[in-house]
Parts: sequence; structure tokens; C-alpha cells
Amino acid sequence: MQIVVDGILTNYQLVGNGKETLLILPGWKRSINEWIPVAKNLADKYKVVLLDLPGFDGATAMPKETFGVFEYADFVKKFLAKLKIDKCTVLGHSFGGRIGIVLAAQGSVNKLILVDSSGIEKKSLYVKIMHVLKIISSPLLVILPTFIRNKIRNLVGSQDYKTAGQMRKILIKITNQNLESFLPKIKVPTFIIWGDKDKVLPVSQAKIFKEGIKNSKVRIVWGAKHDPHIQKAEQFISILKEIL
Repeated sequence: MQIVVDGILTNYQLVGNGKETLLILPGWKRSINEWIPVAKNLADKYKVVLLDLPGFDGATAMPKETFGVFEYADFVKKFLAKLKIDKCTVLGHSFGGRIGIVLAAQGSVNKLILVDSSGIEKKSLYVKIMHVLKIISSPLLVILPTFIRNKIRNLVGSQDYKTAGQMRKILIKITNQNLESFLPKIKVPTFIIWGDKDKVLPVSQAKIFKEGIKNSKVRIVWGAKHDPHIQKAEQFISILKEIL
């Protein structure tokens, strides 16, 4: 299904006809297609809304400006308004969790589910400087010896960065928006789901979320990495049904 939101052609899907609404926000540059099996498992009790975010690998168009987390959150609110959805439960995976944090802190959700969520990564000043250097001074890098250029690229060249393409400026803006100060502002029931083998965002970060958000609970998906909904789907859905 498609709808125009704030001038952006937006792709989404609706699964189920339950009385309550669950909005699923996928991870960085991910498509809603990977969440359809989860949605079908919840369709008997929930109306599940799956949203392809602007510029990601789904069918939603690129944003017209350099979005950060707050612009994405505003976009989601406008999308929900278009669908005449006031408040709902929000599930955010990885980057989608960033958006969920902002929405929950603003009082725009009934319940929050964070799945291996980003948003509280801490980077050293040195890494930040190198990150900016790579973006805005790449011509300067050319004059440096090859081994130094490679060292800089290894320091700041995450897989997300390497594959960001035209989303690169958005990625830089987002990764420099630490949301830890927003956690105490979240007053709704919050559930934190994490794969214990996650190497992208270590499970130790779940403790930071737990300590920062009152009324929050942590559930571990044993044996899962960064995508527990895919790697341990049965265990993940079982936990999700208990939560919901």
C-alpha cells in the first residue's frame, strides 16, 4: 500500500484486524518484508502496521532533506495521523528503536518495544573527529600516505557507512544524536528485547536502557545476534506474544 506523507511517497502494509495497533519500524536501510512473518503471527489480536522508512531499502522515496532522528520521528507521526491512528504500541528494531525512543519520550505511544536498539552508542572524541574528517575533507585524505588513509577508513568505515550511498549524510547526522538523555522521559511500559550474541550492538547496552527507562523490562533471545526476529524467530515471537 502507498500513501503520500509530507510530500514523500510512502510504502506500508497492514496485517490483521485486531482492536489494538502495533507499528513496526525496521532497522537501518531495512525493508518491512523481513517483519511480515512476525506480523502474521500477531494478526489475530493486533492490526500490525509495517512502515518502510524514507530512503531505506523498501519502496518509500528518499527524504527531500538530510533527516536526523527527530525528522524521522516527525515523519512517523505524520504517517500515523494520515492513517487516523492516535497512539499505538511501537516496536523499533535497531535504528527503528531510535525513532521509538523519541516518540515515547514525546508521549506519542502507548507501549514501547525496543529490539537490539541503537541510540545510545558512545564514541570517543577521536573517532568523531576522524568520522567528520572522512566526510567533509576527503580531498585532503588523498594526499596522505596510503597506509594512513586505510587506517582512518578502518576506524570510521563501518559497514553501514560503506553501504550508505546517498544516505551517508543522514547516517552521519543520526549517529551523532545520542538519545541517552531521552530515556528518563519515557513513562510508558517499555520492553527491551536483545540477542545475546549481538556483535553490532552488544547486549550490555540493554542494561543501559533498563537503568534509564522506568517501568522497563529486559528479555534476552538466547543464541540470536542482531536480528533475533530472523535468527531465532520462534523464540522471539514467543517473547513478543507474552509482552503483548
